[in-house]
Amino acid sequence: MSDASKAGYKDKGTLRISRYIILIGKLLISFGLIYFLISKIGGRIIIDHVSRLNPLIFITACSAYLFMIWLSSVRWNLLIPHKIKTAKLFSIYMIGSFFNTYMPGIIGGDAVKAYYLSKELKSLGVEGNSPTHELSIAIASVFMDRYIGFTAILFISMAAFPLAFAYLDGTPVRWLMPIVLVVFTGGSIVIFKFRIGERIKFLFRVYEYFHLYSRKRDVLLKAFIYSVILQGLNIGVVYFLSWGLSLEISFFHIVVFLPIIILISFIPVSISGIGLREGAFVILLGTAGVSPEMSVALSLVWFLSYVTASLVGLFEYLRLKPVLDRQVE
Repeated sequence: MSDASKAGYKDKGTLRISRYIILIGKLLISFGLIYFLISKIGGRIIIDHVSRLNPLIFITACSAYLFMIWLSSVRWNLLIPHKIKTAKLFSIYMIGSFFNTYMPGIIGGDAVKAYYLSKELKSLGVEGNSPTHELSIAIASVFMDRYIGFTAILFISMAAFPLAFAYLDGTPVRWLMPIVLVVFTGGSIVIFKFRIGERIKFLFRVYEYFHLYSRKRDVLLKAFIYSVILQGLNIGVVYFLSWGLSLEISFFHIVVFLPIIILISFIPVSISGIGLREGAFVILLGTAGVSPEMSVALSLVWFLSYVTASLVGLFEYLRLKPVLDRQVE
């Protein structure tokens, strides 16, 4: 084996070890936060509140999540410069959701979505057909889908922030929104304005995609509107679950606090936001007079609803994997 090959294997081994260290660190943070909350509140109390939820309400929440994935697939279709059936994108989206939920930190759902979309593009024989061309389109569309979705969350959060500011006095998240806005704006400038790494052939094709869609403002506006609708549905689901738990909180408070909770759960220091999300529910809903045990119960049933719905992605993966793998050949 040549020295270059040995160096390559060594680098891959180091990268793999680093990934496992990060994964273990995230697991420790998630379990540490959950243990802290349960030890302070009491696990039996939380379970008692969760068990009172009507199964029909829970099933409805799961169904709403599947409908949201369908709308997300419609939005994603707008961002792919080749005609693909929405039903196929829904299947790929569900597979990505399954991997994100059940294998976080091991196999990223977005990476899975980009991989299978690239194979679907290959089967369609896209113009300029080559593995890097297909993959660059897939990765760019997945990134843009995420980016627009995050933009919508940030937009709703900033719109509600003046209303939330008074409630957040003395909490550690009072200045979170302005900080997130500054970081998000700076990152956007670096990616879209300065085009870092443009001379790399693969990234050049990704930037070509961004340039193409920067001129399709009507498409971007439609995608943004879909994202706002999706976040509205998300808010509706959480409020519906709070009603099912007999939690005394207004729809106004859910509108104000949920986008902030979602942003906090995006902070990449835990597994799927576990622990961070529950802590954010306790802190933010606590300012509206909700008890810690009810806040954690609401967070858990919301999380369990999309964890349960994401199982559909497993069936889609088992159903489509043989077909998609044949497309690789």
